[in-house]
Amino acid sequence: MTASRHMNSRHIATASASKQRSYRAHGGGRAHHAASDTGQRLGMRQVDADRCQAPEAYLDQSGSDRGSAAKDAYPTRLSQPPQHLWQTRQEPIVHSHADEGPLGAEQLKRFERDGFIFEPEFLAEEEVEVLKAELAALLDNEEWQGRDFTITEPKSREIRSIFAVHFLSERFRQLAEDPRLIGRARQILGGGVYVHQSRINYKPGFEGKGFNWHSDFETWHAEDGMPEMRAVSASIILTDNHHFNGPLMLIPGSHKVFVHCLGETPEDNHKSSLQSQKVGVPSRKALRELVAERGIEAPTGTAGGLLMFDCNTLHGSNANMSPDPRSNAFFVYNRVDNAMQAPYAASRPRPEFLAHRDDGGWDTLERTDGVSH
Repeated sequence: MTASRHMNSRHIATASASKQRSYRAHGGGRAHHAASDTGQRLGMRQVDADRCQAPEAYLDQSGSDRGSAAKDAYPTRLSQPPQHLWQTRQEPIVHSHADEGPLGAEQLKRFERDGFIFEPEFLAEEEVEVLKAELAALLDNEEWQGRDFTITEPKSREIRSIFAVHFLSERFRQLAEDPRLIGRARQILGGGVYVHQSRINYKPGFEGKGFNWHSDFETWHAEDGMPEMRAVSASIILTDNHHFNGPLMLIPGSHKVFVHCLGETPEDNHKSSLQSQKVGVPSRKALRELVAERGIEAPTGTAGGLLMFDCNTLHGSNANMSPDPRSNAFFVYNRVDNAMQAPYAASRPRPEFLAHRDDGGWDTLERTDGVSH
């Protein structure tokens, strides 16, 4: 059993305090959060989503914007199909140059073009072995079984995802704050960052189910209130990823458009969507057109590789049909000035283990374990 297998309150408090210091040191600070959702604000957004909306998706037949009292830049979860399948992205993709961080000019160019880059052997073998041991301890930790932040496979008790992993494990907290990752995120996003979400995705051999095609930003925008596309995901391969154990698949260039999705967000949608996402997924017509134009790529490699991808890049994965488990650690870095607002297409925000604050805290875990600050 590793030392962090059963983190006590003191360990969690220390990790949280260290996180706060680290974010400020990296330009995080405390952003001014918008007020929590109100019925009036959400009502206006829902009216917009079906009436006047965004420039390219909701022009009338004459080509004129019908106007709106409170426009949503990226309307989604709509009740009726829009005139266009998608709209053009509004934010820049890369905000810095090669001399402003660890990524070279060619890497930044590929990220701009494709919406992702893959760096094999990003971590040394000895680093990977330590993380593998920590992963095994987390999966075997009965303290986390049955908790909200631990997601199991549909119709089984096999763990599918563990969220807020940088709070649950000191080693994964250190990885989330590793200057090599922070530096890449800051270079791409062009400002101070914090961890919006962390998780481990685990696909057991033979049993691991797939993830439907989706844009993370669509979910974070609709259900968490992320205003703009100013976030990037860093995925560390913890076990060898090959073509038969369900590697992550991405549609190159899909980050340059926002695909509007149909269907109202159900109450507590995260309780089912984290097992099998059905709301907030692109239409098959949109996917056919994007894949026909841009194709599909599935970066594979040995444990220790790093995949960084834009928050709006469409991605998904197949079921694991092999005997080999597949696991990845994800850290989502959001720019500090892109702080969460009221959800754009949900009645209330998702729990904090899915959308952390930029101050480095997590009240749910602290209340559960009796930690006070």
